[in-house]
Amino acid sequence: MSVRVAILGYASIDHAMATGPFQGPTGTTLIRRRLSDPWPGTGGIAYAARGIAAARLAARAITWVGRDADGEKYRAALASDGVDVTGVQVGGERTPSAYLFYAPGGETVCLYDPGDQVVDGLTETQRDIARGSDWICLLVGPRGATVDVLDQLTDQQRLAWAVKGDPDAYPPDLVRRILARASVVSFSASERPFLEQAVAPTPLTACVAPGAVLFETRGSRGVWFWHDGSAAVVDARPIAAADTTGAGDTFFAAVVASIVEHPDQPRRAADQGVTAAAALLRGRTAHNERTSDD
Repeated sequence: MSVRVAILGYASIDHAMATGPFQGPTGTTLIRRRLSDPWPGTGGIAYAARGIAAARLAARAITWVGRDADGEKYRAALASDGVDVTGVQVGGERTPSAYLFYAPGGETVCLYDPGDQVVDGLTETQRDIARGSDWICLLVGPRGATVDVLDQLTDQQRLAWAVKGDPDAYPPDLVRRILARASVVSFSASERPFLEQAVAPTPLTACVAPGAVLFETRGSRGVWFWHDGSAAVVDARPIAAADTTGAGDTFFAAVVASIVEHPDQPRRAADQGVTAAAALLRGRTAHNERTSDD
């Protein structure tokens, strides 16, 4: 039987756009072109869920969408990628959406509309899915749902966390609780201060579970990983991508899939993650170069 992996977090219908230089609150910033392909894109947990399913693991989504056309589109997109959508709760009138603006200098602005569905925790169906999974991947989502998962997690289940520096979703006590239980923790260099502040004055590497692997993505400077007291770096080649949405979650999914199959080979996992994220960005770069010339 395939390893069962639940992926929990927010859904999102993504609208990524390239802009001119940001003009601030008193000026008008021009949108140069749409980047999401198709428009709008399927974001949120979709990148991680898609990557887990592509690795031939039993991917099971736990998320929330509205009773609108976007909600139907989101569920259909996940299902077409081989993801079980039983745990996608439909409620409210508006599916969450994100608006991402990428300026020429590398600056990014993200606006997220969480929709109008009130989420206090997991539904019974979602709890059953979480209980029946071998691995649970935590992405940013409602705090109550994250706590529900941790409350019912068994010693036999494995936890992986794709960090998001969101103090509302992850107050310090919850950060420490997740770190103490997770087998895999993935975060960007810009998110490291968020983690360190939550666990201070204790060093970050002293707060993780025995045998856990930490992965820190550093863009074109590669990936740092830490495991059992030793650290190493995997190189990455620079890719001039206008739209980096989902690259971190794509990296995360490939890392988790590799650790599932080869639990004692973190370097292999980092390599797999870099390869997957690079493939996503190269595909987008090629598409945007073609469309910008049209």
